[in-house]
Amino acid sequence: MFSRTAARVSIATASALIAGGALAIPASAQAVTVGPHQYFIGQVFGPTSAVAPNVIVVACAGPEATGHPVPGQSVEVQLVLPPVNQILGYTGNSAKEIDANLVYSRGPVTVVTFVAALTSYFVKVAIPTSITVPCSGTGVMSFTPSPDPDNSGRASDVGVTFASPGV
Repeated sequence: MFSRTAARVSIATASALIAGGALAIPASAQAVTVGPHQYFIGQVFGPTSAVAPNVIVVACAGPEATGHPVPGQSVEVQLVLPPVNQILGYTGNSAKEIDANLVYSRGPVTVVTFVAALTSYFVKVAIPTSITVPCSGTGVMSFTPSPDPDNSGRASDVGVTFASPGV
């Protein structure tokens, strides 16, 4: 009974993705090396499934405006198979990795913080707890193909929210 239900869910999911114009390989897929001419999407995972999607939980002390991401959070890229009729990331002609960079504003200054170099799809990489981020507000996790000397690639940008249990 369970396997029949799981098969129906898988078929429904694949049908929905095909109708949307792209087929994302399931998260249980094996790691696939990043290379040229591939479509992808970036993802941000919080410390638990109870955290809303794309929320980076930050440990902040008292009235501090910045803090550090709590452990257990990660980023990942997933390969998307063509045909593609929506805007996705694209590795372009030369990429061998996808760099995850956190971008946010601190007053008039735009801050860009390197998070991870992703060389395979379907592999979660921890968000470093050593980086400094805002205790609240919003930003973007930009998944950018690298190298991209001829600018043929396209980033996959994921909006994120910073949240501190103490803020």
